[in-house]
Amino acid sequence: MDKVIAGEDWAKAFSQVEHRLVHHSARYQEVVSSLAEPGLAAGEFSMISTSGMEMRQIHLHTHEPLILQDADDREGIESMFLLQGGIESRFQSIGKPLSFETQRHGFQYNPTMLADHIIKPGPFQVLQVSYRLDYFKELANSAGTGPLDKVYNSLERKESFILAGRQLVVQPRMADIIRSVQQCCFQGLTKYLFIEAKLLELFALQLDQLATVGQSASREEWSRADQEKLKAVRDFIEANYLAPLTLTQLTHDFGLNEYKLKKGYKHLFNTTVFGHIHHLRMQKAQQLLISKQMNVSETAFYIGYNNIGSFSAEFKKRFGYSPSRV
Repeated sequence: MDKVIAGEDWAKAFSQVEHRLVHHSARYQEVVSSLAEPGLAAGEFSMISTSGMEMRQIHLHTHEPLILQDADDREGIESMFLLQGGIESRFQSIGKPLSFETQRHGFQYNPTMLADHIIKPGPFQVLQVSYRLDYFKELANSAGTGPLDKVYNSLERKESFILAGRQLVVQPRMADIIRSVQQCCFQGLTKYLFIEAKLLELFALQLDQLATVGQSASREEWSRADQEKLKAVRDFIEANYLAPLTLTQLTHDFGLNEYKLKKGYKHLFNTTVFGHIHHLRMQKAQQLLISKQMNVSETAFYIGYNNIGSFSAEFKKRFGYSPSRV
């Protein structure tokens, strides 16, 4: 039987609970909670609040489906990035359930956040960002962009605005920002200024992607066979990204012409072939440095850079700090 947990009573469902206040000031607050219940689930919840946003991260491993009941009858505006696992949300204000898979994201405004969220068994990792209503209205009023205008109009009419679906893939740049937030090496005020800036950058990338959703219907359709080939290319790249890959090799090995490979990859995965390869290599570099398996120069050469300065510049541009800081 699915385990039902009221949102405000998470801690009561776990026999092992530990809360830790990491930081508290007039502008920023951080709280981390560790929860465990044998046979049910174990994990960590963290919350960082700023003057305009609240970021929540959940890392769980569940042994059975969990139904989290959100009984807070309030307006809400939030972004959600599902990094691992699966979840289905059933909002009272929406007729049909919303399902999310790994590496998908969504954005919504709801006049009421009353809902049941069904978390599938297994590892589950999500990052949510809630925007305070007055803060969001200031952003929307000064932006003058399509997606924000639509959300603002829905907010004024108290009508739900939901953007979610298979096409909203967590892009490599989004993944880099989320990783830089999770692995932030700054301390004190610098840490929270950095995270606040990164959350706004993440929101900007999400808005940019949401702006293209309405145009997707006019894009070129790709056959199921082509989509399967492109997914096979992606899987191959993720297993061999350190190898000297070429478009010629990939088109030959997977039966695609160069046009379909380049255009189809961008269409399905919101990144280019070499953009994806570069993202994976830089991600590997960060892991090597954090684990202290290699120093900066060794890492640069390992992922394919012949110039340490170029590697350092790209690393700082991508993660917000130099590799030597790691």
